[in-house]
Amino acid sequence: MNGPRPAVFLAEVEKQLKCAGVFSPRAEAEILVRHYGKLERLDLFTGQKPLPKSAKAVIIRAIQKRRRGIPLAYLTNEAFFWGHVFHVKPGVLIPRPETERLVEEALKVVDAHFKDKKPEILDLGTGSGCIAVSLTLERAHCRMTALDASPTALGIARKNIKRHGLNQKIRLVKSRLFGSFGTKRGLWDMIVSNPPYVPTGAISKLSKEVRNEPSLALDGGREGLDVLEAILTQAPGFLKPGGHLLMEIGEGQSKKIARRWRWDREYDKFQFEKDLNGIERILIARKKRSRDRSLDG
Repeated sequence: MNGPRPAVFLAEVEKQLKCAGVFSPRAEAEILVRHYGKLERLDLFTGQKPLPKSAKAVIIRAIQKRRRGIPLAYLTNEAFFWGHVFHVKPGVLIPRPETERLVEEALKVVDAHFKDKKPEILDLGTGSGCIAVSLTLERAHCRMTALDASPTALGIARKNIKRHGLNQKIRLVKSRLFGSFGTKRGLWDMIVSNPPYVPTGAISKLSKEVRNEPSLALDGGREGLDVLEAILTQAPGFLKPGGHLLMEIGEGQSKKIARRWRWDREYDKFQFEKDLNGIERILIARKKRSRDRSLDG
């Protein structure tokens, strides 16, 4: 049996989402109605394809979950990143637009230093796999390893790698930071990471939606720098000479990081790139080449 006309029900869903305090009720209403009603956008307004009656009850339950702060992406099991669709579910961080800056800067490094080579790249803390997949789709000559400590995240990343036809291009590894690689050294030309960088005390101030995401992917310790600095400490051992480390960081963290690390003997380049809001969002560090380190004594 068919349910209400999509346009009529769409207005009802928008009203309920607005009452629930959702930031973009119209946009979310369209996503929910289209997703659960299996409708194209044009179907919402032409009335030629009615909403399946079974979809109405599912959408109403979805609205109730949104009231409790369950992220929209966890309801539809889809998130958009770098022009692609990724499968997500509870237990993995939802891809965000600011992380696209990390992909953008990583592509610049690849084009500047490895255009005619096959760079070995590590995505450290891959989560949904959105960074590893996006980089590989853009630069197929890269040899990508995607690492995460969470079995749930690795399962989701594996699904996204398969979804985008990259089973033979991306290697998955279960590890907490570099632990699984033991004493091996000089493995990668580039390491990219979106590590947890929210200060512990700020977690409770985040929106309900964000607090429903995995705390391990958010909590960066007292200053938000615990994992960032652990990576900065350990990365030189696993980068090839002249290799690059790129990380997403939080607002206001660049000054603290620069003060502590800019003159570290392991790196000869240390800079920050801003996001669209003018926040220094991406850290780019380069490991010294062997000859540079020897000159330093």
